[in-house]
Amino acid sequence: MAEVRELPRVSVNKLGEYLIATPARRKRIIYDQKHPPEQQYLRYPEASHAITDFLCRDLDPAILREHQRRFACSVPQSEFEAQRLHLCSEALERFADLAPWLGLEDTIVSAVGAEPPVLEMAGVTISVRPEVVLQRMDRNGNPRVGLMKLYFSKHHPLDERSGQYIGTMLQRFAEQHLCQLGPSDHRMVQVVDVFAGTIFTAPRAHIRRLSDVVLACEEIAERWAVH
Repeated sequence: MAEVRELPRVSVNKLGEYLIATPARRKRIIYDQKHPPEQQYLRYPEASHAITDFLCRDLDPAILREHQRRFACSVPQSEFEAQRLHLCSEALERFADLAPWLGLEDTIVSAVGAEPPVLEMAGVTISVRPEVVLQRMDRNGNPRVGLMKLYFSKHHPLDERSGQYIGTMLQRFAEQHLCQLGPSDHRMVQVVDVFAGTIFTAPRAHIRRLSDVVLACEEIAERWAVH
């Protein structure tokens, strides 16, 4: 039976889209977040896992090739699964082209884990789910921390505004949940649009953007019951 969320909850990627969307699209986003697809109908969990594996194992290209071979050798049980495996393999190809531009030299990369914490804003739970934590020392030998979030959409790329909104929420996540590792550094907070080949860094100035996020969450909370 399809899930219906009683309490307002939205993914960070969809909230980034919501903040720049038309009224009609906003209405649809709320409906889709209240009535999410079943787990087996999600398109990119295997690609996210494979890229996380690659990032945490010294960016070895052989890791991505290994996962692509696994996708190619899998026997799909449905047309949807066949399409999903093809899209995941293509995502790995696109990410391989991006990897040299990530700037992860001298950076410790570790997986976030299966059940990361969430953000709560204006009565809405925001599911952030970054893939990896980034740690390195600054020029004075002090620890700094950041995050990387992967965005998968072949036909709906992020633009500068949505990418920076998502980066702002990632920065907030790091400040709330990773402070024990050291201060967060906005330059180490990355949103990677895999298919578009674009890397967004969290903006240094984020107060106005956070205010926009709060207002959007207030709107979602108010409209949740009628969708």
